Amino acid sequence: MLPCPLPVFKGKNCRFDSCPSHESPPSSLLPSLLSELGVWTALLFSVESRLQKGQLLSLVPSQLAAFCCFSENQELKIMSGKPILHYFNGRGRMESVRWLLAAAGVEFEEKILKSAEDFENLVKGGNLMYQQVPMVEIDGLNLVQTRAILKYIAAKYNLYGKDLKEKALIDMYVEGMRDLNEMIMHYPLCYPGEEEKNLNFILERATERFFPVYEKALKSHGKNYLVGNQMSWADIQLFEAILMVEELKSDILSAFPKLQEFKARMSKLPSIQKFLKPGSQRKEMDPMGLEEVKKIFKVDEDLFLKHMS
Repeated sequence: MLPCPLPVFKGKNCRFDSCPSHESPPSSLLPSLLSELGVWTALLFSVESRLQKGQLLSLVPSQLAAFCCFSENQELKIMSGKPILHYFNGRGRMESVRWLLAAAGVEFEEKILKSAEDFENLVKGGNLMYQQVPMVEIDGLNLVQTRAILKYIAAKYNLYGKDLKEKALIDMYVEGMRDLNEMIMHYPLCYPGEEEKNLNFILERATERFFPVYEKALKSHGKNYLVGNQMSWADIQLFEAILMVEELKSDILSAFPKLQEFKARMSKLPSIQKFLKPGSQRKEMDPMGLEEVKKIFKVDEDLFLKHMS
């Protein structure tokens, strides 16, 4: 139970167990009240009569996003401040965002695009800078462009290194994994008869170009994570990439003992375990879902990625 930010006003209707109950503060105390609240969200109060509902003025950072509504018939309400993810019901470019939030222990909501009308309404709303998804509502921002979203979340939740050098290393590792993820994401779109050729290309790139880099990094410094000695965005994206490649070839890590150890460590983290459980917001690989997605964006297969950033 959160401590009440306004312990000075006593009344009958407080819903907090750990503090006195409250009633509407007199208007004469409103200026000092606003000052005392600081980062807490200010509310409008009626001078002549109590409001039936509190009117939120502005949002504070998500970890402090709570606000109070006062009257005999009002309850103290808590706004979760959860990020809201706008995307279709599939992995695509949003899956790395889901992974990053989940690994950071951040709960999020999803507004799933189910039809072309849903996407058109989102565009008409004016919040899609380039008329593309993914989009994430967070801290009063409408973030678009996948890397911009990921960098913001990584920095916000201390997953982006402690200095410029570590940030550069994280960026380099992540960009490599992004190249690998792109190949895997495009794999269901390959033309009939080219599946085996494309699969072999992905596996060759994974085992000869990308995984050796991460194996060497973990071996060279002997630490549990790629950069420094704490989990970063790079580790989360590497773990996601490993799982994606294993879906294509289950023994892909047989020649990479350090990556095997890395995967085992990451799998034991509580936030990761939670996201791996059935029923989580993690999306499964579903090639058949592409038909639904193409209908949402009204594009043919060759132009499928036009509306994805």
